[in-house]
Amino acid sequence: MRFAQLDPKFLKIVDNQSWRCVEEIEGADGVLFLCPKCFETNSGEVGTHSIICWAPHIPLLPDLTGPGRWALKGTSVEDLSLVAGSSSVLLNGGCNAHFFVECGLVRMV
Repeated sequence: MRFAQLDPKFLKIVDNQSWRCVEEIEGADGVLFLCPKCFETNSGEVGTHSIICWAPHIPLLPDLTGPGRWALKGTSVEDLSLVAGSSSVLLNGGCNAHFFVECGLVRMV
């Protein structure tokens, strides 16, 4: 699946409790997108929850939660890779999705 199918939006931190959407990956602090596992299960966005993956420089704060921290590599959603130690995104609880975002593609585990 192409990452762009998941309605991704780059995010910029406003303060310790809020963020806003930005157009470009340059200077973005994170990315918001639809869960690829639930997107496939639901055959689209209806009933599909969102995930936020923050960059490593964003502190772990109660209002800025997410499954972890990843470097946002690429020039846009079309070639985005989320890069960290293992680089996989794992949701503990809920749908328990486990996947990689590599070169604009989502690879389920």
